[in-house]
Amino acid sequence: MISFWEVMDRAYNKGPLMKVEKFEMEVFKKVTELQKKFNVQFDPQIPVPEDDDLADRVFQAGVELFLSIGIYNTGSGRIIQFDKEELNEALSELWKLPNSVFIGEGPERRELKKRAISDKTPPLTIGGFIEDNPNEGRDFVQMYKSVAQEKLVDGIYYGPTSRSSEGRQYSFNTPFEIRATRQAITWMREATRAVGRPGLHLLDASFSAIGNSISFDERNGLRKTDAVSIPTISELKVNNDLLNRVAVTMEYGCFRNPFWTIIVGGFAGGPEGAVICSVASAINAIMVYQVPGSGYVMSSTILIKPPITSDRRTYWVRNVSLQALARNTNLICGGGGSLAAGPGTEQQLWEIAGLASIISVAGGHIMHGARKSKLVKPNQGTGLESRWMAEVARATGSLSREEVNGLVNFVLKKFEGQTSPDRADPGHSFEELYDFDKVQVKPGYLEKYHKVKTELESWGLRFKP
Repeated sequence: MISFWEVMDRAYNKGPLMKVEKFEMEVFKKVTELQKKFNVQFDPQIPVPEDDDLADRVFQAGVELFLSIGIYNTGSGRIIQFDKEELNEALSELWKLPNSVFIGEGPERRELKKRAISDKTPPLTIGGFIEDNPNEGRDFVQMYKSVAQEKLVDGIYYGPTSRSSEGRQYSFNTPFEIRATRQAITWMREATRAVGRPGLHLLDASFSAIGNSISFDERNGLRKTDAVSIPTISELKVNNDLLNRVAVTMEYGCFRNPFWTIIVGGFAGGPEGAVICSVASAINAIMVYQVPGSGYVMSSTILIKPPITSDRRTYWVRNVSLQALARNTNLICGGGGSLAAGPGTEQQLWEIAGLASIISVAGGHIMHGARKSKLVKPNQGTGLESRWMAEVARATGSLSREEVNGLVNFVLKKFEGQTSPDRADPGHSFEELYDFDKVQVKPGYLEKYHKVKTELESWGLRFKP
């Protein structure tokens, strides 16, 4: 497989120069052409298609998009390009690598495996809040204790860190960020130790490569069984800091978690173009972010407005792209998402149920957890959301796609028409939903959780013990 340093030579020295606006238009034109060439069509009544040929056509289209367009490096204005032989060699080598990695340590060591569509192996859950805004100090620790204490949680995504450090607000790429990032990993270790799970896998989403680096510490920070989250800029773009994150994780030897968030209604166009772009983003994770044998990937999709996952179009894109990757690569995949409603609401529980279902049946694990798309107050997240995601994913992961399609259509009716900011319930803060000191769910939230769970059981879903 091509070396990372050869890729960097193309990223900064050899790749053809191009204006970013031209690249973005090239993406739009090419995906429009490919969705017709490969007959990629979205059916809103089938958010979870049982169509292997569609998944394979989407994969082929994504490969062609990647080879035709390349990846744009905003740091140099150059296109990172690969030829077909280089890509085929990388995909072939990926199949020869082990289909699992071991995350966490001691009693919390887990084997994170590549899953197939409707796989009987239960998905793992790397829970969390996805870029939440916890206050610093004890608030931070108590919130993440609520996630770490959930026995169905196999790891925790955290970050970015709180937006203040010792009471001072700060900007990115300043000394304050370094201090805040180091505080965050210290608080995460305190949270996992406090609930008796010090070896729990952590997935770090620091603001920058320098933040990642300050967290590396086998004893009190990020270990080599932990991972660093590395996004792709929508669509098909990278920058200096993201490439630096690849470099520092390679030097340290921890896992990488490339992820991408395709925008339906953005430069990829509608759902048909977005699903092709999603596969091309996965190829970027292989070729540029060098994930084979060194981690796992997370696929996400949102609408351009509102920026949420809870929609038929985004469900379809996420599910079909994960099916395409499950059938055509040896990648370990998963997903999380941005929701319309906030924590402590029935609507968010229904949104989580839909998201977990479409990910797990397609061969994915739960990664990054889920949270309200736009937070309205500090400390908006609890461990119950991660528990619920895990329960639904385990219950739906081995079902047929036809069964999950029926379930998802049932779930969508619970919140369709209620996802705009003026309609979705903004939800509550951690201290409103949990006993802050004891880190226990308050009765009102627990009652809503049991109500939604009972209704899904009445529909026919069977939760695993």
